[in-house]
This record gives sequence, structure tokens and C-alpha cells, in this order.
Amino acid sequence: MPGDRQFDIETMPVWVNFGAKLMYGIPGNERRGFKTADDTLGADVDPTALERVVSPASVTGARALLRKRFPQLGQAPLVHAEVCQYERTPDGNFLVDWHPAARNVLLLGGGSGHGFKMGPAIGELAAGIVAAGQPTPEMFRLARMSRTD
Repeated sequence: MPGDRQFDIETMPVWVNFGAKLMYGIPGNERRGFKTADDTLGADVDPTALERVVSPASVTGARALLRKRFPQLGQAPLVHAEVCQYERTPDGNFLVDWHPAARNVLLLGGGSGHGFKMGPAIGELAAGIVAAGQPTPEMFRLARMSRTD
């Protein structure tokens, strides 16, 4: 609804819907509109060849959730849609560990968009590992990705 501010960041929080699919939404900011997204993992892709076109089924699913949670938005105009790819580790945890062949290189990864949000905490962890010799937490070690258990 043009001019309707009830779905703006000043009046509505970010939300997450934990169901069969993990859906989330970010209220409009800077007049860019209300964002809703399906965060269900998709197939592995080559980011240099990915067509970032949203499928009609994805739009239908987002609209169904909007009709249920925010009825006024169920038929709102779709202003923009694109597939957002990101990188992650197989178990979903960050990678923070020394490179096995270059002991002067600390690897940090597996965070994509979450890495931006968690950047200060990951930076503090990395600084402790590099500057203070703290051990890498087991859940972030590279070796966990080669286990067969």
C-alpha cells in the first residue's frame, strides 16, 4: 500500500517464521519495500553461471506466507525479486582455522551474509587466535568437514 508506513522498520521488527521452510522478513527501510525471503537451502551452484531469477513457485510460497502472517501484503505489488546465493559450510558453522599448508594463514569463512552480522565476534575470535594463541573452537575447525562419522 503506497504511503502505508505500518510495514516500515520504524514500526515493525525483523521476523523469522520457523516452519517447513525457514522464511524471514525485513521491514521496509529507506522506502525500498518489505522484504520476505525463503532461506531454505537450495542446490549447489556455480556463482558465475547462476541465473538469479526467482521461480514462480517461490513467489507463490512467499505470497502464501504473507497472506497468513500479513494479510494486507498478500497481494501487494512485487517490486523486485532475485535469487541471493551465499556460501556456507556443510554443517552451517563458520570456518575459523589455520590453513593446513600455510600455518601463517588463518581461514575465515562459511558465513556469507551472516558473516557480516557476526563480523565483530568472528574478528574478536580471530584476533584471540592470532595474537593470543587461543585455540580454535572445535566447532569451527577445518578437520570437522573431512570426518566420516
